[in-house]
Amino acid sequence: MSRNTTPYLRNDLRKKTNVSDVLFFNNISFQSCMVILFVFAVLLFSVLSIATTPNPSVIFGI
Repeated sequence: MSRNTTPYLRNDLRKKTNVSDVLFFNNISFQSCMVILFVFAVLLFSVLSIATTPNPSVIFGI
């Protein structure tokens, strides 16, 4: 049987106004968030670079 057998739930009554407070409260590391944001940024820039390339027929006049 587990040790925590209380019938009530513990709530954190602090105000979570900072990003660091929310990350700490939810047990999320800052480094993993930065890695995820970096991967999304790389994907966004790669899609934008492919989408904004000009048509070769316009460049070479074909």
